[in-house]
Amino acid sequence: MQRIRKNTLTILLALMLAFTGCFLSVGGSCAADDYHSWRQNDPRWGSTNMNGSTLASSGCLITSLAIMAMHSDSIDSTALKNLGISKKEDFNPGVLAKAYSARGAFTYGGGIASWGTISQIIPNITFVKDARFNSSDKKGIAAEITAMMKSGLHIIVNVNGHHWVYIEGVKGEDIYMIDPASDAVIVSDYYQIIGNCEYWALKCKNPPTVDFKAPVTHYDTMEYICSGSGSVYESEAASKQTDVLKEGYVFSVGKISGGCALIIQENNDGSQTEVGWVKTAAIEKTSAISSERGDINCDGTIDRYDLAILNEYLNDSTPAWARTLTSAELKAADMNGDGKVNGNDVISYLEVICTEE
Repeated sequence: MQRIRKNTLTILLALMLAFTGCFLSVGGSCAADDYHSWRQNDPRWGSTNMNGSTLASSGCLITSLAIMAMHSDSIDSTALKNLGISKKEDFNPGVLAKAYSARGAFTYGGGIASWGTISQIIPNITFVKDARFNSSDKKGIAAEITAMMKSGLHIIVNVNGHHWVYIEGVKGEDIYMIDPASDAVIVSDYYQIIGNCEYWALKCKNPPTVDFKAPVTHYDTMEYICSGSGSVYESEAASKQTDVLKEGYVFSVGKISGGCALIIQENNDGSQTEVGWVKTAAIEKTSAISSERGDINCDGTIDRYDLAILNEYLNDSTPAWARTLTSAELKAADMNGDGKVNGNDVISYLEVICTEE
């Protein structure tokens, strides 16, 4: 028994060490697992030297190139040899930065000295052009990117004059990116992209995905109530109104940014829908204080006033994303304790009220 226990502990320890190694090794086999999560300041490679700078400070373009190389499956045996690694799983932004440094391909401060260096290192990637968008608005730029992607080009964009991101796809007017500096996925949610923005266009082993399916974001929501009145807007910019926010509306918020909150509709199938943005000045968090069953208004009694509140909830005409009761009030309104708030609870209220009267 003692020997078996010792062998078991040895196996567990080996597994733990192997698992830990995935996170400690810069060139480890886990580094290339999900290039969507690659960030230039990742401690595994953020300190990599780039001629007077580091990957963490100046490596957004190198990281975008590395992401593109993985996304397009452009790493072949020749690229592995040029990169000084034995398998694709060892590839990461740090490896690419070291390959550039070995060729003296960084200007002082970490800039890329030559467009053609990427082809020398990864032959499946060909630099096509460094240009600027002709359009001056979001819709036009999205159309330009879509046209280039349909022609087989991968696009890396300079979004704010000094930061580069890899463009994964376009859906409508939304331009989706893999950002070396953040978890944001829609360019316009995080950066300003306007006419005359610079971009790189490159050919890779495989073309980009034209029929792009936008990633689904699941929000950890918070419950809010409207304390006054206001409007629901299409975006944070609050330029186009899409709905009305009335006093007493209770709803879920997915995130708060710049004085605005994003309303989320929780669907019956577990999915979520982004409804729109509201000004935070008109809303406040709901109370988590729970009431006794039946006492919706927390006045210490179960009476006709609670029944009136329940009837208002059951007959309300709020939008699908809103309601008139908070979670705590809904729990109290479940008079018969069946986990649902409906007409059966009205009957239970009547029974209690009539008995007391």
